[in-house]
Amino acid sequence: MLDKVEYKKMRQAYADAVIDLAKQDPRILFVSADCGLHEREFLREEGKGRMVETGIAEANSVAVAAGLASEGFKPHLLNFAYLLGRMYNQISQSVCQDAYPVKMAAYYAGVWGTGGRSHNCVTDLSIMRALPNLTILTPADYWETKTVVRQTDRVPGPTYVRLSGVPTPVVFDGEPEFLPVRVMRRGKRCTIFCHGTMVHEALLANDRGQLDAQVVNLTQIKPLPEEQILEEAQKTRHVLVVEEHSRMGGVGEAIAALVAQRSRLPLKLLAVPDLFPWSVLQESPDVYEQYGISYRHIIQAVNDLCAGDRLEEGMLQARMP
Repeated sequence: MLDKVEYKKMRQAYADAVIDLAKQDPRILFVSADCGLHEREFLREEGKGRMVETGIAEANSVAVAAGLASEGFKPHLLNFAYLLGRMYNQISQSVCQDAYPVKMAAYYAGVWGTGGRSHNCVTDLSIMRALPNLTILTPADYWETKTVVRQTDRVPGPTYVRLSGVPTPVVFDGEPEFLPVRVMRRGKRCTIFCHGTMVHEALLANDRGQLDAQVVNLTQIKPLPEEQILEEAQKTRHVLVVEEHSRMGGVGEAIAALVAQRSRLPLKLLAVPDLFPWSVLQESPDVYEQYGISYRHIIQAVNDLCAGDRLEEGMLQARMP
């Protein structure tokens, strides 16, 4: 079933969802730093007066959005994930300290991209997770992107939505209800926590590798749904976290800290090594394979993680009369 894959852009779903929200709420504005196409044109033409263009002044765009939010508006702000570093002080000082409802999103987050090392970003979660008052969401596909953008409208404070920049596999048949934690497959051997593009990769690994794993889509990264994570982890007592993000500061570290403090279950992390990823144009066609987060790596990781159980079971059987 997963071999017949449809690819659609999260970026398009984001635009459509922002436009839908803007049609319903005149307080919604779009602040552009020379970024955004469909939604920017809609709010420039049909929603006159609700599109603010700052040009390539990304940090200023955040301050503008914060000012608008302080006056009762609900600004949406989109840019490349790698530019979050340039915008970071304003996000921290102008948005998060006062918990203004600025709805931020960034694309080309991950290893897939066409702009080279400077434009790919695998460090966004590490910096954004450190900000108090910020809700972080990461959709698995085109359809869940729409769900997540609508969810940001219900959050009273600032939000950050992490998006891929290239067409990604469709996981859902339509817009799902919002769930911070969603079990995509039930299994007994291992619990695989994943988010974003790795949801499809984990499902593919589970099917092709016949892993009998529990695949859990972690849509809400912050606040971390700790009790639900621990509940799902305890069901199999083996934990694998896989993400299209650096090993440093991502969801893997968050779940590892939680598991170490609360349950001490065996845990393994698959994530991007500590490097700047090249663009897809300069690499092999399977970029996930290149960075050690493909479905093949997931299959191997689950089997390695559970190998001790097979050995122990074999020893017990050998002792039986």
